[in-house]
Amino acid sequence: MSEDLPVDILPASNEEYCPPPPSREQIGIMRLANEETERWRRKFRMSRAQFVRTSAAMAIGFWAIDVIRPGLFGHYGSIAGASPRTTAACDLEYAAGRGLETIRNLPGEFIFDVQSHHVDPHGMWRVTNPAIEAFFAAVWPQASPALGDKPGIGPGGKLRGGGAGEIDPIENLGRFHYLKEVFLDSATTSAVLSVVPTSPDTNNPLPIKEAVKTIETTNRLAKSRRTVMHAFVMPNRGSTGTINPGPHPRPLYLDEELDLMMERAHLYHDKLRGWKTYCAWGDVPYASGWFLDSDVGMEFIHQVRNVSRKFPQIPPVIATHKGFALPGFDQRAATPRDIGPAAKANRDIRFLVYHSGYDIGDHQAPYRGDAKARSDTNTVDGLIKSLRENHYDAHHFRKKGHHFGNVPNVWAELGSVWRSVMDDPDQAAHLLGKLITYVGPKRIAWGTDSLWYGSPQKEIIALRRFQFTQRGKELYHLPHGLEGDVENPTRKAPHPSRTIRNAIFGRNAARAYNFDPDKRVHEIHCDAVQHLRDNGYLDSPAGGAREAAPLRTNQIPGPRTRREVLKSLTDSPWSP
Repeated sequence: MSEDLPVDILPASNEEYCPPPPSREQIGIMRLANEETERWRRKFRMSRAQFVRTSAAMAIGFWAIDVIRPGLFGHYGSIAGASPRTTAACDLEYAAGRGLETIRNLPGEFIFDVQSHHVDPHGMWRVTNPAIEAFFAAVWPQASPALGDKPGIGPGGKLRGGGAGEIDPIENLGRFHYLKEVFLDSATTSAVLSVVPTSPDTNNPLPIKEAVKTIETTNRLAKSRRTVMHAFVMPNRGSTGTINPGPHPRPLYLDEELDLMMERAHLYHDKLRGWKTYCAWGDVPYASGWFLDSDVGMEFIHQVRNVSRKFPQIPPVIATHKGFALPGFDQRAATPRDIGPAAKANRDIRFLVYHSGYDIGDHQAPYRGDAKARSDTNTVDGLIKSLRENHYDAHHFRKKGHHFGNVPNVWAELGSVWRSVMDDPDQAAHLLGKLITYVGPKRIAWGTDSLWYGSPQKEIIALRRFQFTQRGKELYHLPHGLEGDVENPTRKAPHPSRTIRNAIFGRNAARAYNFDPDKRVHEIHCDAVQHLRDNGYLDSPAGGAREAAPLRTNQIPGPRTRREVLKSLTDSPWSP
């Protein structure tokens, strides 16, 4: 078992962007957490491998963030004062008392991860599409002890390689690890299994039939409905490019893609709950992206509507990637410019904006204002501007006497974004504050992009712990912070199920997917996975700080450096 720290905030990627080098603050956070981990594991009389899987080790990670980056607008609830070591002791007591780090769900929680992933390690894609196989092997060699290790913080707080994993690194991204790390090693209640951009299915790292097998396996083992899935749609398949002015020919395989949607709805209507798109991905690098408000986009949206009319159990959900754009992506189509006009023109369609328009380098601060923000940029402000320039932001949907409104059919999703900012409480505060203000407290969706980052538990704990400072509350008119009532954030929530925090965790997205969260929580509370977790899987003789997930890997399979990503793209680029 690896001895890696449970709260690893060093840069990593979900394969859709190049991670930046670690900052001095990030290295300092990891070193401080490592020192305290060593000190406290001796006090607990535990080996390092045992201790790093406990609630106490998780609490130390967030205490270290607050010590190194004390936020003006947000923090993780660590108790300030005295020496750092005294503070750490107080924080462990605080965390143990509230149970914030537990893998069990807290009152009111329905944690619905709308962006989760795995690949098929034994699929034909490794033979028929060796470029993609080489991509994964190149990008994630550190996941395998046979091929190399990932960087981390070792004894003495020094950067080092380390860790352990499967001999075949692709196995770390397979079905077994998906089931274990999402549903046993984290507090995730339910999940949407999504897909990566590639076509046709024979070359796909997760063909739809394998995704179906995962859904059936999970739900059969649990004896409840824990997972649903997306199907990937590529309306621009066969496009010759749209970068040049003038009329562009209709994509060669558009009709085939639209027919496939209806065919898959017929085959998988009991499991399928939406459609995944990459507007920036296409046959011609940099040139063949498409837009939701274009002719191609409107044909696709019309088919989403047709499918939902014929199969009412499939909600009209479009989960569209906006933001992170690798070399080869059509950078224009990765921006959220088209979200505002498409959503306004199609109010019966539900748009989940994966990544909320965010890209690396998008430093979170208060919304820069309509005069400075641009919707054709990969930024969260770009998403906000797209809504505002179409008179479709949350302010246009406020009830009389309320300060906050909600865009009717746009959800801002946090996959990879929350992890990218959670090591900086001020950026976390501005991210959440802006989205609550301009998209709406009921329109932020929880997603993690796991398995690219391993178990999502650290991201869950970060949101459980996060608090606005008094200054942050005043800036965003949230007197009760994330404990405010999602229906009216200026008031305190009357019950945990009504808090903004628990709305973000899953209740918001449940509306988009036509889920009844309370009914699901009741069913899942009694299912076999919950029974396994509560009766033997968790090592929790006394609960609190000693609760442990003894088999959690604490590892992040995703690429750690720009070189790893670019080398793989240069040598073995993805091919539609």
